[in-house]
Order: sequence, then C-alpha cells, then structure tokens
Amino acid sequence: MLTIIRAFVVLLLALLALHCQAQPVEFRVAFEDKDSYDHTGNGSVVPEHPGVLVELVAMIPARVPNLRITFSRKPWARCLAELEVGAVDAIFSSSFKPERQKTGMYPMADGKPDRRYRMDTKSYSLYKLRETPLEWDGTAFSHVQQGVIAMRGYAIIDDLKKSGVPVMEANSPDDAFRMLLAGRADGFAHLTDFGDLTLRRKPELDRVVKLPMPLATRDYYLQISHQFNARHPELAPKIWKALAEARQAEGERLAAKYLKLYAE
Repeated sequence: MLTIIRAFVVLLLALLALHCQAQPVEFRVAFEDKDSYDHTGNGSVVPEHPGVLVELVAMIPARVPNLRITFSRKPWARCLAELEVGAVDAIFSSSFKPERQKTGMYPMADGKPDRRYRMDTKSYSLYKLRETPLEWDGTAFSHVQQGVIAMRGYAIIDDLKKSGVPVMEANSPDDAFRMLLAGRADGFAHLTDFGDLTLRRKPELDRVVKLPMPLATRDYYLQISHQFNARHPELAPKIWKALAEARQAEGERLAAKYLKLYAE
C-alpha cells in the first residue's frame, strides 16, 4: 500500500510540474510614450505599426517558448521607477549606467554590459538656433550662456553635468524645441535619429541646426527587473539571446521599413 501511495504522489507531482510548464510566463514590457520609428505614436496606445524596437521585442516568444509579452507605454522616468519596484518586468531601451543596476539587470560579461546582446546603438547630438554662439568640439563646450536642455530621465543629463553645463529638463522633444525657439536655452541634447527626424518633419524648426560632432554614442538594452529574474532565473539569458538573434536577422529590414513609413 505504501508503495502505491508513493507512486501516486510522484505521479501527482509530475502532473503538477507539467501543468506549471504549460502555463505561459507573462513578461510585462514597458517603453516610452514618445513618437519615433523605434516606438511610433504618442501616448499609451500601441499602434498597428508599433516601431522597430517594439517589433524586435515582439519576436522574442518565437525563440523563447512559453513566454507571453504584454506591452505598456509610459514616460521614461516612470518606466525606470516601475522597473525598480517590479511593477513591470522589463523596459527598453535603456543605456547602461552603473547606478541603474539597482533598478534592473543588463546582460553582463566581465563586469561590463555585453554588447552582443544590445538592442541598438545610438548617438546624441546637440541642436541649437543658427544664430546662437554655442559650440561643441567633441571634447568641450564653449559660449554657454544659459544652459542645455535634455529629456527628463535620459542618460545624457549626467554627461552634460560632468562637463559643467547647466541642464534644463524637458518632458517632450516638442517642449524642448519650443524652449530653444523662445531663447530660453542655448541648445538641446537629444538622440540624433529622433532629433533629425523632428527637424525633417517640422518646417517651423528651420532656424534649428545640428552641430557636426556627436555628444556621445551609447548601446541600448532591454533591461530586466530583479523581481522577474528572481522568479524565472533561467529566462533572462534566453530573452537577451533571442533579442540579439532577432536584431541580427530583422534589424536592417525593420529600420528600412520605418524610415520609409516616416518619409512618406
């Protein structure tokens, strides 16, 4: 009888394990609510053509079975805050800052972010009014009179402050360019792809020019919460690997697709 009971218990445990394996793991991914070809549209809605990076992340479950992704859109500072407390499981796209490791996890190797698993590489540029004397030579600023605007929560803020430049934070690129046109700042430090796209799409910004030397170049990652990793320690490496494979296989095609959509 004891043998039969033990066999029954083993069978129940095996069935429970199979049931747990069959349940999809929810992976809640948040990203910024600003329009670009990485994540299109403004606000909380994820549109039909959601953007390059959204499509890449959506490809992960094809390579990581049993993973179910749900997307949400929020201001970037809120994405970071919710990742830290585990209210979301991952955010993109996050550049590496040592202090952000308490907020969430990056793919690491030898104490540094492993760029094989990056989502993207982007540069920051400095935008100013044509008549403004502000200059950047690739090393130092000159003719700073009021300060430079940057998007709230963006990593470039620390770089600007380390250079001794007064920084004003804006909630949106539109707000930043309005401040620039009103003469309330010397320049606007912004992601080059998105800044250039805005200038192409808005003829009212014809007084704004981009300085030739980039401010910085950074790799960007899908950052995963410590809470998700504690629940599913085997999944984070698989997710980053799947994302890298998707980027290598589909990144150029998607970039061309969205550049064409935005040009039309």
